[in-house]
Amino acid sequence: MRVVVSALLLLVGAERAAAQLCAGNSNFSLSHFHSAVDVDIDKLAHRYTAEFRYRYRHFFGGLEYGLKSWEITSLNGTSRAFGVTVGLTAQHAKSKLDLCPFLSYRSVAGPEEINGSPWRFDEKSYSAGLSMGYLAVRTKLWDLTPTATLAFATGNPKLTTATGGSLATYQDFCCGSQSFSSLRLGVGLGFSDDITLIPAVSWPLGDMGQTTYAVVVAFRLGKGI
Repeated sequence: MRVVVSALLLLVGAERAAAQLCAGNSNFSLSHFHSAVDVDIDKLAHRYTAEFRYRYRHFFGGLEYGLKSWEITSLNGTSRAFGVTVGLTAQHAKSKLDLCPFLSYRSVAGPEEINGSPWRFDEKSYSAGLSMGYLAVRTKLWDLTPTATLAFATGNPKLTTATGGSLATYQDFCCGSQSFSSLRLGVGLGFSDDITLIPAVSWPLGDMGQTTYAVVVAFRLGKGI
């Protein structure tokens, strides 16, 4: 993700935004604001979110909100998903390479009363990482931008109940602090300076986490805005 929400980092200055190639989006140069729809799928759940992102000079920030739908073989319910990301970009206006260190926070609230039980699931996670993007092809109608992201995260999934019960059924999702890292590879396919399609795959580096398949569709919110 990863169904609507708003964004924004308000920073001081008067310089126009450059493209944010580390996200696979070469069309950021035409607008300070972008919206996106994210879909992330792994074997446990599907995450659907909408994001609004603001970019100014070498700073960017975004908020996302949506739903996480768990498979019947996992938590069998729906969570509310929220995320905040802030970061820096090293790219200049004519550069084809972009490096972006970033920090992010994500929370998942629910499902409640999992499978009719008294248990409720919640998770908060924090991550830091580095994204890289390179504008490999640029034409009048489309462009191609491969990306790579290395992220290190810590989370604290919890199952809580007011009435007590057995955790055995849900032990794969709970409990306590967990640390994990991941590598994400993607490619941005930009069309006509208005829309970018970014398919990606993320692999866990270690025992924690799931292989995740994602598609992001980013939209430019007006030239010069």
